[in-house]
Amino acid sequence: MPMNASTQASRAIPIAGAGIVLGSYDLAAISAAFAPIRDQWHLSAGVVTSLGTATLVGMLVGSLAAGFLADRIGRRAVIVGDLLLFAFSALLAAFAPDFAVLTVARLATGVAVGVDFAVVFPFVADVVTSHKKGRSMAWILFGANFGTLAAYGLGGLILAHVGPLGWRVLLGSAALLALPLLVFRRRLIEAPSWSLLTPLTFGQLRRRAALAIRHEHLGAQALATLLYQVTDQGIGLVLPLLLVTMLQTSASSGAFDAALVKAITIPASLVAVVLIDRMSRRSLQITGFVGRAVPLCLLGLALVYDLHLSPLAIGLLLACSYFFGAAGPDKTTVISPSEYAAPEIRASSQGLSQASGRLGGIIGVTGYAILVTVAGPGAGLLFFGIACLLGAGVSLAALPRSNSNIARNGDDPL
Repeated sequence: MPMNASTQASRAIPIAGAGIVLGSYDLAAISAAFAPIRDQWHLSAGVVTSLGTATLVGMLVGSLAAGFLADRIGRRAVIVGDLLLFAFSALLAAFAPDFAVLTVARLATGVAVGVDFAVVFPFVADVVTSHKKGRSMAWILFGANFGTLAAYGLGGLILAHVGPLGWRVLLGSAALLALPLLVFRRRLIEAPSWSLLTPLTFGQLRRRAALAIRHEHLGAQALATLLYQVTDQGIGLVLPLLLVTMLQTSASSGAFDAALVKAITIPASLVAVVLIDRMSRRSLQITGFVGRAVPLCLLGLALVYDLHLSPLAIGLLLACSYFFGAAGPDKTTVISPSEYAAPEIRASSQGLSQASGRLGGIIGVTGYAILVTVAGPGAGLLFFGIACLLGAGVSLAALPRSNSNIARNGDDPL
């Protein structure tokens, strides 16, 4: 039986958050699988990382389509249907007979993950009270870190003990994790606040979203999201492979090392949860951008100039960059569209912002693949650091100084 409205708010956050955890697990799983896939089919680093690009292209398409669809027909049907696509595509990837089929499977998986990231946060913003929106969504993103860590840790174990075909087990495990979540999501009901709205037509949604991009800070935040995801998804999708290259370790060791680096995001995300309503989104975002840019630029320069760095120094610089990212723009760029936007275009705004982020991820992965081929990993890390500095500049110039504007726009139709 579907749950009643009185219990919706208390259960929506963990159920929605589980989908974001699952998406984060999947993105980390494919990055941990890059090295064994490369070795099995004798691919170059640039070719194998195109799987990351295919995933991000799918996420871009899924985010754009799902945002408008969820504002037109409701959130529940969309976040239930995407899990079916996710489970099917994960199984297809696990049994892919060649690289072409695997690429198609990853494209479909990306669509499913993009749908979830576009619709989950508007769904939560609909069902929780105004003063809890920011912190509730920050808690969801806090949980996402455990998905990434689980994929890196489990990936290391599977690759170490199963052997060359362990990447298939790792990718297939995501399908099994999707099944219980599907059961719980089918019991959700539509948020009463959305049900009371008169949905706009697709044409009205496009015009209303275009207005929000020009005049309601959505455009600036979408650009900041793009610049952040250049570095976050860019480095996230290549982190195990990057560590394998820099430290000359095995694929399983690269996955374990990535988990150690990524572990810093747990306390960093708790910092974000504490500060999200105590600092302005703008200040938190700028601090995170700058704090991520500095260690990435330092590590990039050290590699460009062939300065010897110990594994500990490399790990600390990467961990520092992850800490500041997770404590700032990793949260603010995701949750702000659902707070800025009026309820009738909340999912469309989130979808546009998320699509912008996926475009940033595509730029990040592709740019890194080109730079690492031409000039080595140091140039790729400098590229990520510069993107963060640009993100800090956009945030400084274009975002509101306080959170009061966000809260008002997030509650009242404009």
